[in-house]
Amino acid sequence: MNKKEKIMGNIFANKKPAAKAEVEDDFIGGGGVLDTDIYAGEIKYAYIGKAANSDAQNVTLCLKLGSQEITKSIWMTNRKGDVTYTDKKTKEEKNLPGYNQINGLCMLLCSKEVGDMDVEEKTLNLYDYESKKEIPQAVQCFTELHGLSLQVAIQKQTVDKTKKNESTGEYEPTGETRDVNEFIKFFPEDRLVTISEVAYFVKSLGGEFNEILEEGQISKAINKMEEDGAYATTWLEKNRGQVYDKSTGKKEGKSFGGGKSSEGGSSEKKKSSAGLFDD
Repeated sequence: MNKKEKIMGNIFANKKPAAKAEVEDDFIGGGGVLDTDIYAGEIKYAYIGKAANSDAQNVTLCLKLGSQEITKSIWMTNRKGDVTYTDKKTKEEKNLPGYNQINGLCMLLCSKEVGDMDVEEKTLNLYDYESKKEIPQAVQCFTELHGLSLQVAIQKQTVDKTKKNESTGEYEPTGETRDVNEFIKFFPEDRLVTISEVAYFVKSLGGEFNEILEEGQISKAINKMEEDGAYATTWLEKNRGQVYDKSTGKKEGKSFGGGKSSEGGSSEKKKSSAGLFDD
């Protein structure tokens, strides 16, 4: 399969995000399953999935963390298949959080936006809900991510157990809860920095993030960063070992807008980013 065929299989290649290379903001929330912490791991697989009753699409990501594996589906589009939404307060068009999360992962590890990633059909042993066991299934995979090492902020959450209401077809809380893990933020293997912090670092040097991305030099920019970012330290101080209760009746919002720092930057005049991170 040649590169053109691989790209053609990427359903996100023709999606129109709110802004080119818009990076996700760094928000720090409060919360078995692993305890809330930052873990080193490896991507076992990442494949594209779709909702049964709409055009909503996701990427299912399986991470190997020591002897454990955690698999989560991250929804990247709405029911119409769009990767954006309109903010009710500001009326701005913004990227869906799940889109930004996977896009940020691709930029951090592969120096590519998700729409530019190669996609190949692979057969994986995946759980089938009808047969209630793992069976071989052909899925469209982001194979460039397979086998890559990373670090990930994982939060332990308490959520409602739900059951399908046969009358409405909707899943409703049963009154019981369970603990789950959620992927909150991804980091490169050797540095606890977010894509937002990388973007700010490039800007602080007078460069343009989009140019560095297009040149495939995100990894070089990360290697030039001498310290871990503030997000990881602040998130750990606030959340390590804590459980985020999202069950019925509980409301816990975002409490730290660390990502807004990416909108700041150097007062120096902008210059070409060409060669900024050349050896």
